[in-house]
Amino acid sequence: MKTVDFVSYLQNLGVKLWIDKDKLGYRSPKGVMTADLKQDLVERKTEILEFLREVQTSQESVASSIQAISREEAIPLSYAQQRLWFIEKMALSSNAYNMPLTLHLVGKLDYVALQKSLNQIIARHETLRTTFSEINGTPLQIIKPSFELELPKKDLSELTPSEATSKLQQLLQQENELSFNLEVDPPIRAQLFQLGTTEHILQIILHHIASDGWSLTVLAKELSAIYTATLEDQPSPLPELPIQYADFAVWQRNFLQGETLSSQLNYWKQKLLDLPQLQLPTDHPRPPVQTFNGAGIPINIPAALTSK
Repeated sequence: MKTVDFVSYLQNLGVKLWIDKDKLGYRSPKGVMTADLKQDLVERKTEILEFLREVQTSQESVASSIQAISREEAIPLSYAQQRLWFIEKMALSSNAYNMPLTLHLVGKLDYVALQKSLNQIIARHETLRTTFSEINGTPLQIIKPSFELELPKKDLSELTPSEATSKLQQLLQQENELSFNLEVDPPIRAQLFQLGTTEHILQIILHHIASDGWSLTVLAKELSAIYTATLEDQPSPLPELPIQYADFAVWQRNFLQGETLSSQLNYWKQKLLDLPQLQLPTDHPRPPVQTFNGAGIPINIPAALTSK
């Protein structure tokens, strides 16, 4: 098995690998690291370290090679954005690519400071004020100037706890079901619900074309940092961003050309060659039109666990 395949195999098992002062570090879920697997890891330690160093060097090279481009030129979509744009234009997704971030705020809340903080986030990240237009058959990013995002506030504090919970769930769901018009709407909207004097729920909805699961975490952390600074009449503690997503999109388009693109395509053509058709047993026939219907099972994770 090639080194890259062995590392990929370990990753699929949930094994994390890293370089720690020229030594190989690893962490694995309970029961995964069998004696045989650990022996393989020890025997292949040198080649794995070399592979990880090459990946690290490649990542650093990529990061340093992305340059800020002029905002006067036409800015293409990244490949990931183009895929989502196509799905949206074909009306295949409805609200399936809405990404809700719901924050439970406990304590005294400064509404004006919160709204200012949200708008600083939007000013900081161009992708949150980007719309998409098709010009001569080619979709392009249209970066808008900074704007003031409305933050509607709904007071549920007069309801009983059970009524407030029920109403809140209804309103959260209603907002999440609203679609974005990517040609007109910025890919972010927000609203605030007051449950009591010192308890609020902040709902932020983003479109997947401008965010992912990891960036939702970044958004929450940056919002907290800016809000804290705003309360103290201090400037944002966050450093200026050297590049934006538009810069990455242009770099990606320029990078994935010619031999580089051919090698990437050939790799996957070989990997996917002659694969058998996957037949999964289902309890219901597949509907002619995808519905995106689903269900949720709520669980509570103690703060002591999530803080680790």
